[in-house]
Amino acid sequence: MKYLIKIEINDVEFQIHTEASSEREAKDNVWEIIREKTSVKSIETEALAPKDPSLGRKLAEGIRSALLL
Repeated sequence: MKYLIKIEINDVEFQIHTEASSEREAKDNVWEIIREKTSVKSIETEALAPKDPSLGRKLAEGIRSALLL
């Protein structure tokens, strides 16, 4: 049996045609098609926002500043 499955990603609708013996198999086929047809175009690094210093780091900085006085 032929199935037409519609998916939506970020408000963009896609239609996938597949042949399967059941709706469950058609759904599995869609995930396989998505895995096969999807590729990573690029990976870029972004700086992370600085985290709050840990208690240990705060303690070490406090001791260091106390020793410098």
